[in-house]
Amino acid sequence: MFGTRPNFKTIMRIAAVFALAVILPFAVSGSGTAAQQPSRNPTIRPSGKVSNPGNPETTSAGESDSTAIEGFTEPYADIDLAASEMGTLSEVLVKDGDEVKVGQLLAKLDDAVLQASLDVAKSGMEAEGDLRSAQTQLELKKVEHRKLTELFERQHASQKELDRVIGEVRICQARIQSVREELAVRAFEYARIEAQVKQRQIVATIDGVIVDVRKDRGEFVSPSDPVVVRIVQLDPLLVVYSVPSARRSDVKKGQTVKMSIGENGLLTQGLVEFVSPTADASSGTFRVKVRVPNPDRSLHGGEKSVLLLDETSPSAAPSEQIANRTK
Repeated sequence: MFGTRPNFKTIMRIAAVFALAVILPFAVSGSGTAAQQPSRNPTIRPSGKVSNPGNPETTSAGESDSTAIEGFTEPYADIDLAASEMGTLSEVLVKDGDEVKVGQLLAKLDDAVLQASLDVAKSGMEAEGDLRSAQTQLELKKVEHRKLTELFERQHASQKELDRVIGEVRICQARIQSVREELAVRAFEYARIEAQVKQRQIVATIDGVIVDVRKDRGEFVSPSDPVVVRIVQLDPLLVVYSVPSARRSDVKKGQTVKMSIGENGLLTQGLVEFVSPTADASSGTFRVKVRVPNPDRSLHGGEKSVLLLDETSPSAAPSEQIANRTK
């Protein structure tokens, strides 16, 4: 028996049996695992939107983000108030956070020389001594003219004397006119110096809040750096949105719109005051500016805002009310 050599066919059969015994358990185990796991490949719905049966929340969140029209609140006006002339600041009357009104004096440049010139001009403008002297002289000449006229009618005065008095009356009248013209020129000079004094004052041009005082008393204001204070207007606020072109017909100037502002999503209304006539070709959107009343200053600049166009219904009455509140 040990001397007999196995033939080639016998060896191949033994190898085939051994191979089946090793590979078959792994093949059966792999097919079972694949059958148990659901497919993770996304499917395409008829609407063209991608959905994932394993994560149904993905579609709703994606749809919500794609329809949200976001913007940020900003001051209705943001102004750098500058001096119109160069000079040294003699007074700075405000600090950061102060609320100011239109026309309120905020700071001023040194104007001592101009104030002295203004006092001189005022004295000259109010000086009426020459005018009163000329008026008195005219009254005397009129009396003399009246008396000479009576004498001339009685033939007790000559024509030459009468003509002389008439000429003197006219000279007095011309002198009064000259004095009045000189006083008018002095008044213009006073107004000119007064305007120069006002040019050295920095006054508020809007009702707002001081957010940055850039120079202190004693600092020099130069033409290259003339800004003294920065003021912002927070009532009303302005919100700028980039609205998709597909919703162009949903927004009109003068329309009342709803929006949420801030992290807490405070709901409020605003008035559309500008709709851009052109769209941005790169983003496919157009700018919309909305004015939001903020009388109690509860809203701040830089807060996130979401425009709720689907909840907006155009109404003339609310628009008029908001417009009146934000004037």
